[in-house]
Amino acid sequence: MSEYMNAKLGQPDERGQDPSPPTRRVVAVVELLADRADSHLTLAEICRELDISRSTGHAILTTLCSCDWVLRDPLSGKYSLGAGLPTTTPRAAPLSRMLREPLRQLCSAIGMAACISELSDGRLAVIESAAPGASRPPVQAGVRLPFVAPFGREFVAWAPTTVREEWLAAAGPVNDVYRARMPKVLKEVQRRGYGIERLSDPLLKVFAALLALEDTTAEDPVAARLAGAVADLTIIDFLPGELNKIAQHPLATISAPIFDADGDVVMSVSAQPYKQLTVEEVRNIGASVVGFAEYASSLVARHAPAIQAHHRAHNEART
Repeated sequence: MSEYMNAKLGQPDERGQDPSPPTRRVVAVVELLADRADSHLTLAEICRELDISRSTGHAILTTLCSCDWVLRDPLSGKYSLGAGLPTTTPRAAPLSRMLREPLRQLCSAIGMAACISELSDGRLAVIESAAPGASRPPVQAGVRLPFVAPFGREFVAWAPTTVREEWLAAAGPVNDVYRARMPKVLKEVQRRGYGIERLSDPLLKVFAALLALEDTTAEDPVAARLAGAVADLTIIDFLPGELNKIAQHPLATISAPIFDADGDVVMSVSAQPYKQLTVEEVRNIGASVVGFAEYASSLVARHAPAIQAHHRAHNEART
């Protein structure tokens, strides 16, 4: 520990006294957070590890946060490196890391698994997932689904009409009842602030088939038609008059959009109940995922210009 302190905080060494101990303390804080990137640290832990006073640690961290070099999670109070720290690596990984601990906090608060998804190469990709305790989330990081109706409603509910029409058409021929229902569903998702995915046998079978296709050379149209089967065989989401019957149906996900600074949806956060819920429970969980999405949107707007450009390029390529 004494050698570590020598190197970090500039105590006298064989070359003489460090010319700027305050600067050395700042360097030590940044290096410590980099070393513990996967665990995040509280102010007390940082001060104890580096043997500095609470007032000194607080002053350093406040300044680093103001420069976006360090991020303080408002839910846990823990600190981690921020995306403003100069780096040559892509910004996607730091942002994902910044959302990891808040996602765990969300799981603990709502008592169920949750995940974060983004659009990548025309597919919905789960980039982070978590579950309370030692349980495994039903939908885990790495899962990829085709971005065609009815999947990804929270991504298109706020999108221009042309994007909605392309998304609807990608699933291929579907029944007239579904086509009449979907515009109402998208309007309701936008009004409500989140989408609700019903859990059904067709959904589970299609989901399993789509996961199997990830390990094959099957063409994308195959996956698109499987997604269309969900539209043909199930009732999608809930309209206002149907909410009083929500407790009669098990639910798969409750998903809210994450926006960038331009108001475009670039990611989503999904709670994964995989069970029946009351209307009140759905509304409470919906409020929680919307709150998380608002927090994540602020991070995207502040720290991820590269991610915004990445998603705009994907959207332009699709239109």
